Amino acid sequence: MISKSSIINLKRRNKGTSVEQIEKAFVKAFVKNRNIEIKKSTYLTEYLNGFDTLICDNIVCFISDKKMVENIDDLIVGFELLINDVNKKNNGMVYTPYSIKEYILEKVMVQRNPPKIIDPACGCGSFLVSAAKKMKERYQISYKEIFSKYIFGVDIDKHSIEKALVLFNLLALEEGEEPIEASTLLKIGNALDVLKNEEYTKKFDIVIGNPPYVRAKNIDESIKASLKNWTVVSGNVDLYIPFYQVGIELLNDNGKLGYISPNTFLQSVNGRKLRTYLVDLKKEICILDFRETQAFKDVTHYTSICIIDMEKRSNAIMYALLNGKSSLFQYEFTKYVMESYIENAEWRFGNTEIDKVIKNIEKPTSKLEDYKIRNGLATLKNDLFIFKEEEEDNSYYYRVYEGIKYKIEKAICINVAKPNIMRNENDLKEKIEKAIYPYKKCNNRIEIIPETELAEIYPETYKFLLSNKQTLLKRDKGKVDKYPAWYAYGRTQGMNNQGKKLLIPYMAEKGVAIVSQEEDLLFYCGYAIFSESVETLQILKKLIESRVFLYYISNTSKPYSKGYMSLAKNYIKTFGIPNLNEKQRKTLLSLEPGDKCEKFVAELYELTMKDI
Repeated sequence: MISKSSIINLKRRNKGTSVEQIEKAFVKAFVKNRNIEIKKSTYLTEYLNGFDTLICDNIVCFISDKKMVENIDDLIVGFELLINDVNKKNNGMVYTPYSIKEYILEKVMVQRNPPKIIDPACGCGSFLVSAAKKMKERYQISYKEIFSKYIFGVDIDKHSIEKALVLFNLLALEEGEEPIEASTLLKIGNALDVLKNEEYTKKFDIVIGNPPYVRAKNIDESIKASLKNWTVVSGNVDLYIPFYQVGIELLNDNGKLGYISPNTFLQSVNGRKLRTYLVDLKKEICILDFRETQAFKDVTHYTSICIIDMEKRSNAIMYALLNGKSSLFQYEFTKYVMESYIENAEWRFGNTEIDKVIKNIEKPTSKLEDYKIRNGLATLKNDLFIFKEEEEDNSYYYRVYEGIKYKIEKAICINVAKPNIMRNENDLKEKIEKAIYPYKKCNNRIEIIPETELAEIYPETYKFLLSNKQTLLKRDKGKVDKYPAWYAYGRTQGMNNQGKKLLIPYMAEKGVAIVSQEEDLLFYCGYAIFSESVETLQILKKLIESRVFLYYISNTSKPYSKGYMSLAKNYIKTFGIPNLNEKQRKTLLSLEPGDKCEKFVAELYELTMKDI
């Protein structure tokens, strides 16, 4: 059986052998195992020429002995696992498990006659191979006909298309059919450009695929230009998002789309235009959400299966949350009428039981957002401005930066906290850091200290900053001409965050709220909630650190790996704050953490411990 560890072992044993050579060895091992005569295919014969036979034969023997390619799906897994990390990051190549492909194809391939199918980001043809096998079984037609009339694919990577054609040939030859020497239906190119042409729109019965998992910051500049062709693009969009519009516009009026993709579009800011687009579509949409469950082995992504039926009109989305059932076909869907969602609002789905509890939690008229949830400092070079002092004397802090020891005037430093690494008030005491703060207050306004003044009053700090000027100039992709000075923070946010506050991390495995009464303390990598009343902050802390809050974010927030969830403002702002009378306030504050406190908080929301 093939696995990531077996591929690593194979590469280690054959250090210096190219990935292309190992790929060809996999093909030879498959051919040997299945007794396929490759001489019948000119394409395969040429593909397998031009490599060191001795090296290849040794690899083939290893692959065969380990039974790594028992069938064509094993070969596809081998191709996918051999993709290097750079390609995976830049082109978003992720292997789709067999069970997911089967589920999607079963949902979309319901036509009486053979359908025209396209995968807009087909990679090596994994989805298309599964589709072809199902078509042959269902419609009793040859692979020659399938690959010349019905199966289309586009991919930006030329080598991926070459591998797809290898698989098409092997599939045909394994069944004793004619080889597939070439395919005019496979295109090399950026689908966001290729598929916007009229010759492709509304031509297909089925669109399937696993759109590229590329985050906004990793999208190649040459691809970014093509994003503007698609109306669902908003802000710093992840690459998979426009592929939804691409797929939908390829479908005819009776067509069906089946994607496995990241699920971030359900709630993210950069997914809001896609949400609007899907609502305006008014077609039947079914979403099976894996949420934090990892659908792809060795890949950290939060995914969902989305099925769209252009034949059926609907103003609702059918949603199911994965909860451990052995078969994807066992899930029951809950109906959500989209007209009840405010435009641009995130989609928060669950099921009938979850929705009832969430409604109770959000029922109080007072919300967490009423308490001024603010972002922290953004220097855009935290490791340079922020430090933990090695030692100090009356006038200076001493720090080490890139192996060099510097002294920094105490008078230009402030205390800062990093909520993301804190879980309680003890952490706050132990993990306080210092920040170089090149600002001063003038007429209740915070202004940058002029460079001449900085050099004169804080010569050691100025010397340190000057020695790192080139590093600071590279922030914001070199757009520092917009800054009031080259040594200014990257953003002005967070500088007015004085006052008593609750510090909250960006993400955590549960609700975390740390009370700080140090009014001048600023923070970064986190949020804060403000109140002049320490008692109010302590009450909010009790609520945020309760099981009620944990239930809330577990079902409405963005999940991360290892059980962490986002505590960003968008996800916590509508958490309800009950209107407590004096007796309830005193009782809540007097209760120690534990079941008694949890029960009391649950009752404030008209819930039981069983509910949460």
